[in-house]
Amino acid sequence: MKTALLLAVLLTALGNVHAQSPEPTPSPTPAAEPEAAAEKPSGDPSALRAPVDLINTDNAESMEIPVAPDAPNPDKANVLTGKLPGDEEAPEPPPVSGTVEVAAKDNGKTVSAVVGNLVRITLESNPSTGYNWELRDFDYGAAIFHSSDLVARKTGNVLMGAPGDTVIVLQAVDPGTQQITAVYRRPWEPPDQVASTFSFTLEVDGKAAETSPAP
Repeated sequence: MKTALLLAVLLTALGNVHAQSPEPTPSPTPAAEPEAAAEKPSGDPSALRAPVDLINTDNAESMEIPVAPDAPNPDKANVLTGKLPGDEEAPEPPPVSGTVEVAAKDNGKTVSAVVGNLVRITLESNPSTGYNWELRDFDYGAAIFHSSDLVARKTGNVLMGAPGDTVIVLQAVDPGTQQITAVYRRPWEPPDQVASTFSFTLEVDGKAAETSPAP
């Protein structure tokens, strides 16, 4: 009797436990694999590594840009076909026909020359102080600029601290009158700050001397 009672209680307890246990969660269904976007190429794999000539391909598009009708010729882009303003060639100077010496004693005077003469202006200077003679407001007219040099009085070389001479050489090229002015100044100072001024009037007469042809 007791055995039957215990068996009934055990069965009842097992039934309650089975009723309270949660049902198993169903496993998710695996998603279908996406279809391949493109089929794998078939054929000889070496053909995939062969170079492709896009230029000679039948479906290649032309990338040429049409040239504008007024576009310059690239072959002549760096060739000047005309002269720029103020780029006129200077006339060939006449042959030298002598030298006219000008010094500080000629300040304010008139100096005569003929076409072809070199006009050599020699003025005392000391370049070690920073001062030097330079032409002021010089325009090409009866004379043209030839050269400018610093020379020592004895050795011919300018020594540090030693006085020397500035030699400015012009050449008379056309008959006429021209005012020549030189100023003694430091190049880094204002243009109107000068230590001394030298000027003279150059009168050029005659024509260039005739030269006989070389034998």
